[in-house]
Amino acid sequence: MKNSIAVIVTVVILSAIGTVEDVHAQTADGLYINGSVALAMQPDDLIGGAAVGGQVGFRFPGSLLLVGEYLYAGTDYYYYDSSQGEWTMAAGWSDVPSGSSSRDDWLFYRSRHIVGAAIGASGRVGQPGSPYRIGLFGTAGFMLSIVDISDAEDYYPEFAEAAQSSSIGDSQVLFTTTLRGGLVYPAESTFAGQLAYLVQLERSDDFGEEHYFRRNSLLYLGVTLHLGGGQ
Repeated sequence: MKNSIAVIVTVVILSAIGTVEDVHAQTADGLYINGSVALAMQPDDLIGGAAVGGQVGFRFPGSLLLVGEYLYAGTDYYYYDSSQGEWTMAAGWSDVPSGSSSRDDWLFYRSRHIVGAAIGASGRVGQPGSPYRIGLFGTAGFMLSIVDISDAEDYYPEFAEAAQSSSIGDSQVLFTTTLRGGLVYPAESTFAGQLAYLVQLERSDDFGEEHYFRRNSLLYLGVTLHLGGGQ
């Protein structure tokens, strides 16, 4: 994970060196893709401390944005602790008493994923052609945090029970709404660095009264590539 962060930060810096006229990364009409690292401001058992993934988006004339997103949030490994008489989640693969088994052969794990979609708008600030021109964007949407348990859950119910245990109870999917704002730089470039901040809002229904609270906040560092195709 640390290596992935270092690579993306390096690419962000390099992408800011040169610009290509009349192509505007995430702020141009058409299709774009983005690779990013999301850092959790409140690490939890769904996203951990960070996740890696990307976005696919399309900007329509008039600045309307549609965005789809996927993040891989990590894998948790479990083993049966005979001294405690229960299934235990290891701190990492190195703590699993796996014997001669490899990580790929280990049956007892769960992986964590995030998928989402959003709608919003984008634009640019600064003089056209200026190396200091910045692209801005904002979106509102939703995220699904998914806990995917290995097939071993069908044969080891006690493992399945332990792997299903998380801050969302017995469910394996958490639905949250999202608000995101960010910038891309340089705005006039095929490649651009991206910095964004996202807030996850979770719905609560207490005594019949519905309200939302902040579940988590994510800081994104990424690189955007504009593919064009807008009208």
